[in-house]
Amino acid sequence: MKEDFLSVVESKRFLGREFLTWLVFRVEEDGGKMVLGNDVVELALGDRVVLQEPGEQQARLTLFDQGDMSPELGAGLRRGKLIDRARIAVIRGERRWELSLDGGLLTYDSLRCPKLGERDANLSDDPRALFENDLFLRLADVEEVVGFLDRLFASFCQLRASPRWAEETLPALRTWVAGLGS
Repeated sequence: MKEDFLSVVESKRFLGREFLTWLVFRVEEDGGKMVLGNDVVELALGDRVVLQEPGEQQARLTLFDQGDMSPELGAGLRRGKLIDRARIAVIRGERRWELSLDGGLLTYDSLRCPKLGERDANLSDDPRALFENDLFLRLADVEEVVGFLDRLFASFCQLRASPRWAEETLPALRTWVAGLGS
């Protein structure tokens, strides 16, 4: 018997939510600096976090940055909620992207890319070439940040499937949650 697609999606939401919870943990505990191959990427938590209990559709806790979110974040996580959505900044050198990451569906939206750099003076006479140049630069920006997120998720999945998850990471996550807002 084939499973209904939506049932499969719903049954797998926990993995994306665990990923997002792990990302926020890394931001809060390690300063958000992550090494991905030859790249060093810094993550920062934005101004909005949504927590949700597994399997629940209505029981959400939405936190908006009004200073320190740690007490509310800790209370929600201690009640069994996982981070379902968060506003995240990805920083690489001088470049900064901001986006909302949905852990339940592993999608992103509201992507704000870094400002475009100086334009080629040779293109100023050709509006179409200028538009195409800007478009290709924007597409490269999107590809770059999505590549970072893909590599972060792959790194998380490797960790999640390894013995280190139960031996090191999960106890550290539990300690972090217990200390939030204390």
